[in-house]
Amino acid sequence: MSLEEDSHFEKQTQCILLTFLKEKTFVNRILAEEISNLEKKVTEGSDDDDGIQTDGHCASLSFFRSEVLCREIGVRLARMGDGLDQGINHDVVQGFIQAHEINQPQEDGTLTLSTIIDGLTDQRTPVIQDLPQEKSVLLLTLWLLEKTVLERPCLLPRIFRTTVQYITTKLQNYIHQLGGWENL
Repeated sequence: MSLEEDSHFEKQTQCILLTFLKEKTFVNRILAEEISNLEKKVTEGSDDDDGIQTDGHCASLSFFRSEVLCREIGVRLARMGDGLDQGINHDVVQGFIQAHEINQPQEDGTLTLSTIIDGLTDQRTPVIQDLPQEKSVLLLTLWLLEKTVLERPCLLPRIFRTTVQYITTKLQNYIHQLGGWENL
């Protein structure tokens, strides 16, 4: 894949994850503010050290269609993941939080995320048991994102960046083989 395709996939993933988080309608005021701040960074671009950047250009019709599609996919993923709480050991959330609080901001958290997701897929909860491996990994990754930021809203920018990187490196080929996010 070209660098341009990777960049497009990453931006699309950011949009989808942001919609996923917004669809959850958290009652935590701090988390709602963090999501709003993150949305500004994703849609407007930012030069801060969180590294979430876009070119800020939103004028084209194809971009608008892409935004609508991202929203639809984010909503669909939120609904798909609603039943995941059953049978998942919530101690993994605390482990993920501790790893992100201990590690320096510039360290890549995808290795920790990968280890945790591998452990969760080994649990084979009834909700994910009949799903393809990659779809299970995606839903568990989103579940972990949601539960982690509920516990520690201030970690949202780092957890978000880690989750986007993880999906881009681990699941991009799977999603492309399906024909894109819209065919998930």
